[in-house]
Amino acid sequence: MSAVQPSPFLIGDSPALDFLNSVAAPRADEIEWLGNGAAVLDWLVAAGLLESEEVAALRDPKHTAALDLAAKDIRLFRDEFRSFVTTMSMANFVEADHPMIGKLNLLMSQGILTKHLSQSETTGGAFECTVRHKIQSAGDLLPRIAAACADLISDADFTHVKRCEGASCTLFFRDVSKNRKRRWCSMHVCGNRAKVAAHRKRS
Repeated sequence: MSAVQPSPFLIGDSPALDFLNSVAAPRADEIEWLGNGAAVLDWLVAAGLLESEEVAALRDPKHTAALDLAAKDIRLFRDEFRSFVTTMSMANFVEADHPMIGKLNLLMSQGILTKHLSQSETTGGAFECTVRHKIQSAGDLLPRIAAACADLISDADFTHVKRCEGASCTLFFRDVSKNRKRRWCSMHVCGNRAKVAAHRKRS
């Protein structure tokens, strides 16, 4: 009997970094949350990049093949974006002429843009209007993801985009702590392991 897959690791303080963290090996065995089309839909909803009603029609079995193909493209893009984020976080800035900028612009130019009016949880219930890609087919998922990745580039200071210092951890996060000294994906996982290792070394 296979182990139950844990909930997605949404610890990045950025949907784009959570996207990179949609594959991880926290305890040696790799976990893939985007293994097929249905899993991609589940993850996007959990990560807040899609609403359940947006993907209801795509869950029809007739879309399964297209969704699985889209999932493959999304995983390939995740690898590309991971390489980009790794390089930029080490350099502490984003190169204006980096090929990823052009790729994101190309992906975001695909699909149909629409405005969405909703109440904001961060402004005391006031309404806000946002522009986002309309989801009509499996091919509209990647442009929505690309837009989240573009938001990271436009909003984040890459000196605060970090990878967990755990020896084998691959998780990324945006350090929004008060003193900007966050080191671990989670104190309960890698942080605790580091404490145990340090204690053993002292002993």
